[in-house]
Amino acid sequence: MLTGHGKLRSYFHRFGITDDPTCPCVEAGDQTTDHLIFRCKKLRKQRTEMIKKKNAGGDWPMTSEKLVKNYLKVFAQFVNFIEFTDL
Repeated sequence: MLTGHGKLRSYFHRFGITDDPTCPCVEAGDQTTDHLIFRCKKLRKQRTEMIKKKNAGGDWPMTSEKLVKNYLKVFAQFVNFIEFTDL
């Protein structure tokens, strides 16, 4: 997901697989990795859980690189919970 080669609408749009790169959540914008981690309204509950679990340190928001480097297990749980077919 962090490389931008995941099941993201922005990725599929880049290759002509989908017509629209935007996320179907209330928040306007392309469905990118940063959008899903930091802004997507549909993932608010999962994001809140991730923030609680990583509460051992670090400010929020942090860069996605720092999130993966320091909190890989927590971030992996967040990503694995995402139902991309619903997004």
